[in-house]
Amino acid sequence: MATRLKKNKKPGKGGKIALKVFVAALLIVLITIAAGMINASVVRIRRAEVRLTDLPPAFDGVTVLYASDIDLFGLNTPRRSGELFDRLQSLKPDILLLGGDYTSASLLEILNRSGEKGANSDISRKARTDFFHYIASFEAPLGKYAIAAPEDQDRQDLANTLSSADVNPLFNRRAELRRGGDVLYLAGICEESANLNSAGRVFDRGDCVLAVAYSPAVLPVLLTGEAGDGGAWADLVLSGHTHGGQIRLFGRSVLPLAREELRRLSGWGYENGLPVLVTQGVGCEGVNLRLGTAPEIWLITLRRAQP
Repeated sequence: MATRLKKNKKPGKGGKIALKVFVAALLIVLITIAAGMINASVVRIRRAEVRLTDLPPAFDGVTVLYASDIDLFGLNTPRRSGELFDRLQSLKPDILLLGGDYTSASLLEILNRSGEKGANSDISRKARTDFFHYIASFEAPLGKYAIAAPEDQDRQDLANTLSSADVNPLFNRRAELRRGGDVLYLAGICEESANLNSAGRVFDRGDCVLAVAYSPAVLPVLLTGEAGDGGAWADLVLSGHTHGGQIRLFGRSVLPLAREELRRLSGWGYENGLPVLVTQGVGCEGVNLRLGTAPEIWLITLRRAQP
């Protein structure tokens, strides 16, 4: 009796449908990643006009270029960020403010818990040194100032790098900007600390103070402090660190953020009458990818409001 060989069966209709669904899903994922990478590479210039009651007359109309979370790594190289600031020079800001977090570890380094150790620290320091070398020629008539975030290691080295690039380190201290006999104060806030309760005592209630904070997480403590003669001491707060969530899926951020940061992810708002900006930042954490958010730099015009 002859043996009949069985032929391989062709995939059934159900198998073909499953294959098509898989291929379609894979294409959607790849397209989404590509779109996220392109989105992360295009920095938006946002503009705002802020009216402050305590703003001295000589500073009416002054412009502030505020950039935070440069996060140099991967595709976001020091040269690329330096070229960005070359183009920003055409905005002719009076003041340049940098909000900390100048380098970042890659996702692989984060997973290996090596983002700030060994050779990687040397790489990060070189990257930020190169970046500040590129922007040393950036012109801002009323000065260039920078704070540091907790992620910015080796503060003394960073301070030296900033000074060599003609950028004033504003590490938990204040600066006086003088124009036509009037004074505008800048206050740098680099940590979330109970000492913030007493930070405002060096100011009078009528002083105009722009507070540059590394994160909105400092707001609860900052708002409880008072000026030396009582009352609120800050007139405007600029902060970052959140990246707007960077990758937001179904209204949620994939970044591990503090409760106060999640409450105020990005944009303008008021806290007890105090105007607050949380920028989505320039760079990215871990991967050069953004979904549901966009990199941004703010050009803010200060205006004097009627009492």
